[in-house]
Amino acid sequence: MRVLFCLFGSLAGLVLGWFMTAAGALVVGELAGVSQFEGAFAMGAVFQLGPLGGLFGAVLGGWLGWRRAGRKRRI
Repeated sequence: MRVLFCLFGSLAGLVLGWFMTAAGALVVGELAGVSQFEGAFAMGAVFQLGPLGGLFGAVLGGWLGWRRAGRKRRI
C-alpha cells in the first residue's frame, strides 16, 4: 500500500510540477516582453523548463506519499 501512495504521489507531482513550471515561465516571459516569434519561447518553456519542474514535483510527490502512507491511523 505504501508503494501505491508513493507512485500516485509521484505521478500527481509530475503532472502538477510540469504544468505549474511551464505556466509560470510563460507568465513571466509575457510580463518581461520576451519575443514569441514562431512560438519559440512557449516551446522552450513547455519542453525545457516543464520537465525540470515535473522531475522536482515527482520527487516531492513521491516523498510526501511515502510519508503519508507511513503515518499510523488515529481513531
